[in-house]
Amino acid sequence: MPCIVIRAKKTDTMPDISGLAHEISEKTGISIERINIIVDYFDISEAFIGSNKDYLFITLWISETNEQSFIRFLAQTIAATAEKYFGKEANSTAVMCNLIREGYMLLNNHFR
Repeated sequence: MPCIVIRAKKTDTMPDISGLAHEISEKTGISIERINIIVDYFDISEAFIGSNKDYLFITLWISETNEQSFIRFLAQTIAATAEKYFGKEANSTAVMCNLIREGYMLLNNHFR
């Protein structure tokens, strides 16, 4: 159950987040019911980005029980697909993967 948080500069346009989730689901084989995407918009006056580029910053939370190759594939797929939906240049997105250790996620009142 990956949780994806996308931090993007606030603009007047809103990407189709549902479409983004469905495309990620199709490309990765993860059931759409298991994908969670939250978009966190920030005002550029409230941020400092040293390169002055308009990048997306994505945090991916995923279980450490997944194979490293799958986690890398998922991160690359999320980055490329988000760039398309947010109108960013290719290979301009940072994805930080936070691995959730087994037994450290509380879901439906059960630790997984």
